[in-house]
Amino acid sequence: MLEKDIENLIAEHPDDIFPGEGFKLIDQQYAIEGKRIDILFEDKLGRKIIVEVKRGILNREASGQIAEYYGLLKNKNLNTFYEMILCANVIPKERRLFLENIGIECKELGISIISELAKKYDYTFIDDRASFTRPVPLKIEKPPGLTTCSDDDEDISIWVFQGNPQRYDVLNALSDNDIGNHIHWLVNQHRKKIKKGHFGVIWMSGAEAGIYALTRIESNPSLMSEFPAEKKYWLGSYEKEESIRVEMTILKRLINKPILKKELLKIPGLCTLSILKYFQGTNFPVRNSEWRIISQLI
Repeated sequence: MLEKDIENLIAEHPDDIFPGEGFKLIDQQYAIEGKRIDILFEDKLGRKIIVEVKRGILNREASGQIAEYYGLLKNKNLNTFYEMILCANVIPKERRLFLENIGIECKELGISIISELAKKYDYTFIDDRASFTRPVPLKIEKPPGLTTCSDDDEDISIWVFQGNPQRYDVLNALSDNDIGNHIHWLVNQHRKKIKKGHFGVIWMSGAEAGIYALTRIESNPSLMSEFPAEKKYWLGSYEKEESIRVEMTILKRLINKPILKKELLKIPGLCTLSILKYFQGTNFPVRNSEWRIISQLI
C-alpha cells in the first residue's frame, strides 16, 4: 500500500471518508505556492479543502512541514478560504493536538479502513499489480522442525517479532525500497531459542494489531547494528547503535491485507497464542499447532 493508493481512494470516494461534506474533486497533485498538494476538493459551501496524505505514522518532521506550509498558504491567499485536512494511518496524540490547534483537521485512516474501501470498489493496490517487483515466493506451509504430530509444540521454529507503531514506523519500514527485503529486528526474549533458518512473523501492535509480514531468520541473535535506512523509522529516543538483533529476509508483505488480531481472536485454535495473551514484549513463540492455522491465512 503506497501513499498514492490512499490518495487515489480518498480522491475517488470522498463521501466514504468524509460523509455529508459534499466534497467535489478539483484535482490531485495540484500546484499551489510552489508545492504540489495531494488532493484539492471544493465542499458544498464553495470552500477549498486541501487533503494531505501520509502513510504509516505521522512523524514530527512531516507535521512541522505541513504546519509551515499551511501558515504560508493562509498568509498569501487572504481572499481565498482554504482548509486543510491531514490523513495518516497513525496520528500520535501530541501531533494531532499541535495541528488541530493551528486549524488543521486530522483524520486517522487505519489500514483496515483503506483495505475495506479498496475491496468495496474493487481497487487494486499499486504494489499488488503484476508489474511490481515481488520477492521470490517460498513455500512456507512446513517450516524447519515442524512435524505433523499434535504434541510437537515444544519444538518452536516460528517467532513473532512485535513492533510498537508509537516507537517504530512499522508500515513505512516494511515498504521502504532502500531497506528492501532485508530487515533487522530486536531480540529481547528467547535469545537462546531463536535460530537461523527459523521463520518470523512481524506483528504491529496498537489499534490495528496484527500480522504484517512473514520473514525467514537469516542469523542467530547477536550484537549488531541496523542498516542506515532502518534507523530513520525510530520515533523519539533511538535504540542503541548495537543491540541483540537478528537479520531477516521479508518473504511476504501483508500490509494491504493484514491478518488482524481481532480476526485471530475469533479462531478457537488460537486461544493460547502467546502474542494474544501476553502482548508486552518483542519476541513471542508460535506453537506448531497454531502455525498450521495461521499459515492457512497467509
